[in-house]
Amino acid sequence: MPGVVALELSDAGILARGPSGPPPGDQYPSPGFAVLDGGTLVIGKAARDRARLMPLQTHTRFWDQLGTGTLPRPFPPDLTPADLVHAHLDRLWDALEAGHDELLLAVPGSHTPAQLGLILGIARSSDIPVVGMVDAAVAASSMGHPGGHLLHVDVHLHRADVTEILQGEEVVRRRLETSDRVGLDALHDLWMSAIARTFVTETRFDPLHHADVEQSLFGRLPEVLASLCRQDEVLLELDSAGKTHGVVLHRDRLIAPVDAAYGTIAQLAGLMTRVGRASTVLLSCRAAGLPGLRERLSGVGETEVVVLPEGAAAEGALRHAGVIRSSEEALPFVTRLPVHDETARGLPPVDAPAVRAARRGVPPTHVLHGDRAYPITEQPFVLGIAIPRGSRGLDLEGRTAGISRSHCSIYRAAGRTVAEDHSTHGSFLNGRRIEGTADLVTGDRLRLGSPGIELVLLRVEGDGASHG
Repeated sequence: MPGVVALELSDAGILARGPSGPPPGDQYPSPGFAVLDGGTLVIGKAARDRARLMPLQTHTRFWDQLGTGTLPRPFPPDLTPADLVHAHLDRLWDALEAGHDELLLAVPGSHTPAQLGLILGIARSSDIPVVGMVDAAVAASSMGHPGGHLLHVDVHLHRADVTEILQGEEVVRRRLETSDRVGLDALHDLWMSAIARTFVTETRFDPLHHADVEQSLFGRLPEVLASLCRQDEVLLELDSAGKTHGVVLHRDRLIAPVDAAYGTIAQLAGLMTRVGRASTVLLSCRAAGLPGLRERLSGVGETEVVVLPEGAAAEGALRHAGVIRSSEEALPFVTRLPVHDETARGLPPVDAPAVRAARRGVPPTHVLHGDRAYPITEQPFVLGIAIPRGSRGLDLEGRTAGISRSHCSIYRAAGRTVAEDHSTHGSFLNGRRIEGTADLVTGDRLRLGSPGIELVLLRVEGDGASHG
C-alpha cells in the first residue's frame, strides 16, 4: 500500500512510518516546541534547539492544550494553539507528501472529542488526506504480546497515560488513566536542576547560568538518560568559554529527584491491576528512555514489562490500515483492532469485511460499555442520553454529542441479534450507518454520536448474567 503513511501524534516527538519504514531526513521525531524568533515562527526540532536560549519566546503546550484560546505573550493575541498545531502538521506533511495520498493518525487517548475534531479540521483545511484516526495505545498494542490483560504506558511532554487493554483475537481499549502532573517537560526540568547541582558541587561551574551551555545540556539530556538506562553511571562534559567541565552522573542520584513522578505513574498502573491476575506492561519507547521507570513498573502487581519499539503506534496503524480507514466525513476514533503477531508483518492489511465474515453466524450475547457487559435479551436494551422511564437500557454520559434521548436499541429476535436505530444523527456499525435495523455478530463495533461513544458486541458463555 505505497500511498499510505502513518503519524504517531505525541508532543514528546511526532513519529512517522511508511511502507518502507521511517521516512528519510531529520524531521522526526518532531517535538511539540514552538519558538517565536524575531517574528518568525520556528517549530519542531529547530524550536527545541532554541528553547533554552529563548525561554520567554517558547511554547510547548499547543498539542496538549489544543483549542482556540489565546497564547501567552510574546505570541500575537490572534494566534491560538490550533494555529501552532496547523503549522506543525503542515511542516510534517510537506516533508512526507511526495508519493503519499493517505494519512493515518495514531492519537493519544487523552485527547478530547473536541480536540480530535480540531485535528481533523486542521488537516482538511490544509488538504492533508487523513483517512483514519486510531487510539495510539491500541495501535501500539496490536502486534501480539503475551497475556490477555495489557497496560500501555506512555509519557508525553505534559502528561502520562496508562491505558488498560483487553487482548483476545482483538485488542480493545477498556480504560484510560491520565495525569497532567507528570510529563517529560517537568521531568527534564528536575534532571537539569539535579545535574546542575552536581556540576556546582564538584566543579564550581553552574551550567544553568550560561544560556548556551544550558541549551547544550538540554540537547544532550536524552542521550544521557538513554545511557543511564543501560549503565549505572555516565561521564558528561560541557564546554564553556574555552574550558571543559566534566562530572560523572550516577543513575541512582538521578532517579531520586523523579521518584514522586514515577510513583504517580505506578499508581495509575496499579489502579488497573488485580491480585491474582497477571498483566503485561507495554512501555512506549519514550517511557522506556527514562532511567528507573521500567524497574518501578515491574514492581506493580504481577506484571511483566515489555519495551515497545520506537514508532510502535504508527507501525500498528499502518499495519491495520484496512480496518482503520474510513470514508465517513466525521472519522470514527478507532479503539479496537485485530491482533497480529510480529511474524505476520509483510502480509496485506486486514480487511474489515473479511474479519466480519470470519465471525458470521456467531451472535453476541452482551454489549460492552466501559468495563461492564450487559446481557442482550428479547426485551430491547435502549441506549441514549435520557431513555424512557421503565425501559431496560443505559443512560450514556460523557462524549454524547449527536446522541439522541433514545438513540438505538439492541435485542434478540428469531435467533438473530439486532440493532435498531431511532436517532437523528445515526448509529454506525463498524463505521457504516445503520439504515433501520442491522444484524450484529460477535466483535462488532457500534458507535453512537460523533466522535461519540463506542460499544463492543461480545459473546459470554454461561447463564447470561451481567459481567463487570
